[in-house]
Amino acid sequence: MKRTIRNNINAPFTLHDMNVISFEAAGNDIVMITQSGIVETADPYRQVDGYVEFHNVQWDYSYVYLLGVTGNVGTFTGEKMFLKDFIERYKQFGFSIMDETYGYNQTKYNGYLLANRQHCECVVEIYHEGEMVFVSAE
Repeated sequence: MKRTIRNNINAPFTLHDMNVISFEAAGNDIVMITQSGIVETADPYRQVDGYVEFHNVQWDYSYVYLLGVTGNVGTFTGEKMFLKDFIERYKQFGFSIMDETYGYNQTKYNGYLLANRQHCECVVEIYHEGEMVFVSAE
């Protein structure tokens, strides 16, 4: 039997523990801005100024899930919305990323959202047929 290995995606930067403060949409592109840049995934793991671009976003397949219970197992209440609607509705927020997942034409972030003095668990799914670009100051 032939075994085929799917290698892990080794992104050059991580957003773990970064606080997203803005999604700027222009046409089918998004610029995601964090409060304090991005972190290199190779030694010496420097935190540098930067942001992330997503190109050719498919808005009909990009979602945000807001879950009412933060970090617990069991039943919960929540809301699923299009990412475009989230961007229009939430102008001021902090989204603390705990986990990032990269798949076929998709990037997913799990974390916690603080907006309008309310805290909830949050999942952001960005379906993009174009490149995901880490833009760093260095």
